[in-house]
Amino acid sequence: MESKNQTTIRHRFTQMNTDSEKIFGKALVSVHLCESVAKKLFFVLMLLSVLCGLAFAGELDYRTLSLIPIQEGGRFKPLDTFARESVRFATGREAYEGRNPLATVLDWAAHPQAWDNKNFILVENLDFRSLIGIPQDQKWVSPQLLINHEGFIAYAKSSYAKQQRKITLDPKEKESLAVFGRLQRYEDVKSGEVLALVPVADTATQKWGTIGDLNRAYHESKAAVPEAALGVLESFAGVLNAYDKGDDAQFQAQSQALSQILAQIGGKDYPDPGKMRLETQFNSLKPFRWAWIIYLVAALLTALSFVFKSPRAYNWLYLPGFALFVTGLGMSTCGFVMRCLIAGRPPVSNMYESLIWVTFMMTVFALIFELIFKVRLFVLAGSILAWVGFVLADNIPTVLSPSIEPIEPVLRSSFWLTIHVLTITSGYAAFLLSLGIGHVCLWFLWFRPGRKETLQKLTRILYRVVQVGVVLLAAGTILGGVWANYSWGRFWGWDPKETWALIALLGYVAILHGRLAGWLRELGFTIGVVSAFLGVLMAWYGVNFILGVGLHSYGFSKGGLPYVIAFVAFEIVLLTVVGLKAGKGKLSAVDTPMPEKSLNPR
Repeated sequence: MESKNQTTIRHRFTQMNTDSEKIFGKALVSVHLCESVAKKLFFVLMLLSVLCGLAFAGELDYRTLSLIPIQEGGRFKPLDTFARESVRFATGREAYEGRNPLATVLDWAAHPQAWDNKNFILVENLDFRSLIGIPQDQKWVSPQLLINHEGFIAYAKSSYAKQQRKITLDPKEKESLAVFGRLQRYEDVKSGEVLALVPVADTATQKWGTIGDLNRAYHESKAAVPEAALGVLESFAGVLNAYDKGDDAQFQAQSQALSQILAQIGGKDYPDPGKMRLETQFNSLKPFRWAWIIYLVAALLTALSFVFKSPRAYNWLYLPGFALFVTGLGMSTCGFVMRCLIAGRPPVSNMYESLIWVTFMMTVFALIFELIFKVRLFVLAGSILAWVGFVLADNIPTVLSPSIEPIEPVLRSSFWLTIHVLTITSGYAAFLLSLGIGHVCLWFLWFRPGRKETLQKLTRILYRVVQVGVVLLAAGTILGGVWANYSWGRFWGWDPKETWALIALLGYVAILHGRLAGWLRELGFTIGVVSAFLGVLMAWYGVNFILGVGLHSYGFSKGGLPYVIAFVAFEIVLLTVVGLKAGKGKLSAVDTPMPEKSLNPR
């Protein structure tokens, strides 16, 4: 369905060339064990990553083959990335059944008969499962079930036609397109249609040639195939033979031969091998996964330092927790630098990049506030929120795709775009931190309502955090107008994204003014700050994932709604319960000046 003619797709599903299956049914890649840049920065973590890679790699060494560039998704990427993205897209998991994604893709091509009847195509929507006649608890289906299911094909075609006419699709229709895309990816890997390895660009489309193209040309007229193309086919076949035999020496030699002949064809315009190597290192290191593991340990140690109230607990629990917090920040910084170098741009294109940037900036603000106030709460709240943020980014790829994609044309006015997006999402990061500190205040309101002086001090700290968020969100909103004028010719148009960003900003401004005027006490201010984050959630997530309308269509996506609804419901119940209980305590409306030094836990 992905921009391919329906008739051609259906024809490919029902009439696969047997010879093509034999030749290309055995091609692809496995794992690339990283070395150099990340290893120098994080030696111990890199060593563990390498050991994990070795465990996956098996008897064959796929490092040479995994570095070969492929043109896919509008950019050049190593085969290692292609395999990871293909498996993640089709199955919902990068390591399906615990296997290395490169081995999975290789097996798709080498043994299509086994995979045709295997349940591995992801189906997420429960109503759509009923539509195609599978049990509600069956998460995956086989390609043959979908190919032979006339109702599915017709429904997918109908959904595609509605999408082309710009008609809003319901969840089942969106799922039909997603499932069709997953099926097509598997079929394209089998046939070699998606293996754009040959660096000879079509003059009209600028697309590289695929192994499937060479195969068709070879069968139509072997004499007409250029010598270099025959060399590619020969080396490719040699790789397949070595893979089938499990002969590592031959596999390495043929992989090297294929890599060299492709580089010779590509000449000076061939993608930089260093960039391919950097991306495979990034794939293997998984810096954001390491980051959430580190933040989790930091949160546990910091929490224990509050439980055991002694100087020894501070030295043996909080200080290591703080050190791990800084280490997690360093690991996420490493991930950002590597990802930006690979993409050639800042993280501004999709919700995944937005989430990791907001989480990252939240930890930066937490560190700054911790160094100023020295209260341990910023390390605790920052570690917990960073753990949640990076866990979400790492574990729901069907909702938040981590794939690096080319930037949309409307986003290529990079200066104003970068300033606007990073500023406004940094404001979201400050508000996310205020959400964490706000929950600390709620804890005191519930369990320690009599400690008015502590609550006053915490509220004043919370006030400072919200101030930072308001300044950044206001600046980002104004800069968004500047960028809109540059890109669309108007400063403000009441687009849903613009409107909800303004609503979120005005909500926090009202709360700050209410606090400054003395209308909001500790309880009211805390409840206001926590509830105001729901406006940020709507501007950040709701417009793109729920409304799905407006000029900011490049950010639209789907999924995750049950998690968001559960979070909103939890917050409403929590605020209601705490408000009813703490409100009876009649907290004083008068704040004493905050002696910041007294908040030092020592």
